Amino acid sequence: MDRIPFFSIGFRPFFASGILFAALSLLLWSGFWQLSLDSSLLSHFSPFGGLLFWHPHELIMGFALAIIIGFLLTAVRNWTGLETAPPVAIFIIWCSWLLARIAMLWCEFFSFSALLFIQIAPALLAAYFIGKPIIQKRLWRNLFAPAALLLFALLDGCMLLAMRASQEIPSELFYTSVLLIIFVITMIGGRVIPFFTANKLNVPKPSEPKFVFLLTVIPLLIMIVLQLVTRNEISQVLMQACAVLLFAANATRLFIWHQKAMWREPMLWSLWLFYAALPLGYLFMVVPDSLIQLGSIPIHIMAIGGICGLIISMVSRVSLGHTGRVITHDGYIVSAFILMLTALVMRTAMVFLLGLQTKLIIISAYLAAASLLIIFFRFIYIWAT
Repeated sequence: MDRIPFFSIGFRPFFASGILFAALSLLLWSGFWQLSLDSSLLSHFSPFGGLLFWHPHELIMGFALAIIIGFLLTAVRNWTGLETAPPVAIFIIWCSWLLARIAMLWCEFFSFSALLFIQIAPALLAAYFIGKPIIQKRLWRNLFAPAALLLFALLDGCMLLAMRASQEIPSELFYTSVLLIIFVITMIGGRVIPFFTANKLNVPKPSEPKFVFLLTVIPLLIMIVLQLVTRNEISQVLMQACAVLLFAANATRLFIWHQKAMWREPMLWSLWLFYAALPLGYLFMVVPDSLIQLGSIPIHIMAIGGICGLIISMVSRVSLGHTGRVITHDGYIVSAFILMLTALVMRTAMVFLLGLQTKLIIISAYLAAASLLIIFFRFIYIWAT
């Protein structure tokens, strides 16, 4: 196993598998909207909870979690100077992630108890290997990383149990999971985006006031807790107040990070633009449902722009930088960024203007899948060698 480059470092297998899985999942999702459930294509699958549950679950716990695990297995090694997981351990975590994807798509072959255990195993294993060097080095401020993975495992288990008990999609848990991903992005993005910008443009690293950082994190944690409690007028008002604070704090971050010269560098403007989806999503959370009529717009702004967009931008940078290559763009990488931005516009702005039309969902899914496939084929050689 030590001689196989693919499992030499965490980002290689998890970036490759996560990106490809997300692309194929979006193509399957578009097929759900184009074809009847009795079609020959969809009849080959037995997803747990049906495709309406499987789609958000797998893009969160399959795609996003894979990228987070791969990134943290790599980043924590740099933060601590210690090995997070040897190749054999990386292989075991990856196999557990792959088995979880198989079990979710063909659940008829697994008991519910087995399915539940299989689903939470990747996050628990990753939390152990990521947390061990952090504790050894006493880098307590980085404990958010294994803590977040433990929360992902808890939320995943709750989703499956809730779906089995009520046969209703647990929207609050999905929303909470997306906010947890955004928390991880907020923590890591606040460190790396200004650092990358300063290094590339040869300018001083912008200094972020501590209160700005706290306002990007504390209201978000409050929002995560509120999302899980019983909905009432008070919690709704608090959610909106948190959204206003988060919009202001993250918009301030973008202002601090901004450099005119970054618009000549796609590896920088992509990070800035996709991160801008977060304050935009918070802003739409404050808009009354009676005005936008489609409550899923804020979450899709964040999911497509703030999560998928930032993922392809960070994956491109990390894959080049951690293999000793020059961190630069080419036509393939830029086209992937543009396609993801277009998918974001189609699923949010166009839906806002034209209403929730099947064609818009399908086109958006195709565009996002195309973006992810371009990144996959652009970097698969780098990941594998």
